[in-house]
Amino acid sequence: MKYLLDTHTLLWFLEDNAKLSKKTKALIETFDNDINVSVTTWFEISVKLTTGKLILPDSLSETILKSNFNQITTIGISEEHTISYQKLPLFANHKDPFDRMILATAITEGYSLISRIQNFTGTVPW
Repeated sequence: MKYLLDTHTLLWFLEDNAKLSKKTKALIETFDNDINVSVTTWFEISVKLTTGKLILPDSLSETILKSNFNQITTIGISEEHTISYQKLPLFANHKDPFDRMILATAITEGYSLISRIQNFTGTVPW
C-alpha cells in the first residue's frame, strides 16, 4: 500500500510519541508499505520552527535525515497537486493550507493519508 503521512503523524512517528497509536506505528513500520511525506510537510515544519510555533528535539536537517533513515520518501508538489488543492471543498472547521495541500497530494497520487484529522476523506482510520 502507498501512504502519505500528515505532518503530525510524521513527527509523532519520528519522536516515538505516545500520541501515535500502536496500530498506526506498525503500519508505518511495515516493510511492504510505501511510506511518503510531502515536501509541503517540510515547508510547514520550517515555517512553524521559524515562527516559534513548533519546537523539535533535533534540527530540521536532522529530522529530515531521520525520516530518510526510516525509508520515508519525500515527494514534491506538481501542477496537478495545485489543481486538486483548488478543487477541495473548504471545511468550515479546517482551512489550514498545509493540511489541504497534503490532502490534495494524497488524492492526486492515489495514496491513503495517515492523519488524525477525521473530516478528510481517504484517511486511514487512526
